[in-house]
Amino acid sequence: MRWVGIDEAGYGPNLGPLVLTAVTAEAPDDRAPDVWGDLAATVARAGDTSGRLWVDDSKAILHAGKGRDRLEVACLSAVAAAGRGIPRSLGGLLTALDAGTLAEAELSPWLDGGDPELPGHGARALLDRAPAPRALEGASWRIAGVRSVVVGPARFNVGLARSGSKAKVHFAAFARLLGALWDRAADGVVTHVRSDKHGGRHFYLHPLREAFPDTWIGQGPEGPALSRYSLQGPGRRLELSLLPRADVEDGLVALASIVSKTVRECWMDAFNAHWTARIPGLRPTAGYPVDAARFRRAIEPECLARGLDPSVWWRIK
Repeated sequence: MRWVGIDEAGYGPNLGPLVLTAVTAEAPDDRAPDVWGDLAATVARAGDTSGRLWVDDSKAILHAGKGRDRLEVACLSAVAAAGRGIPRSLGGLLTALDAGTLAEAELSPWLDGGDPELPGHGARALLDRAPAPRALEGASWRIAGVRSVVVGPARFNVGLARSGSKAKVHFAAFARLLGALWDRAADGVVTHVRSDKHGGRHFYLHPLREAFPDTWIGQGPEGPALSRYSLQGPGRRLELSLLPRADVEDGLVALASIVSKTVRECWMDAFNAHWTARIPGLRPTAGYPVDAARFRRAIEPECLARGLDPSVWWRIK
């Protein structure tokens, strides 16, 4: 049986990318992986002081400017558990996640010192301790894949202009991950996908039919507590459930949240480093509305002088 958790980071900001990640586990039976229960000796919720790996909603790990090292370690541990090793740079992380190159992630204009190194100092120290980076190993199931889609500002704006809807840009990235999982389900292994809901949306049948026009899609309950669908084709089946706060209840969704957040944070590190080195006294930004406007006012004159139109670095919505 195959189990997948999907979550995103960066839906709301004006600066930086939207990142979606799917974390896949494979099990010999039909029991869903229980990350916290099955790996209780090595994995714990955010705030635990025993030295175990923190797996939780990324917002619970990275909070009030603290927890970045914990976030990074959990991300790199998930990549290592999937058999991709521990990436030593941001470009290496993108490659391990099948997320493209630094240029495809729209980072090239902001890289002054080449490919940013990973992990950071604090995360490197944690990785040297037990149980990381093998904390996600030892259960009857195994992490079989971690895959991300990175939608940079320019591509986000192109998608927005084409579709007219921010929600459709988000769903298009989600559909890319789901499409890869649907292709993999051709091996006959039943695939169960759980995802955090996309904002306040409860109805996904129409966009699913647009994304998979030649696939039979069964409709289950659709409402605030659960939206469920079944995709079926010759020799394959994928069960999709979208739930609010899935990253709190499902460990695979939590890991997807962690990976997405880590990629976005590393992207923003490079962006902030580029501009704070050029503009004395400029404070870094997380890219969210209000503070993003402050940052835009500071960098826009130089961007325009360099021929960098806002459409390539400022998300319209």
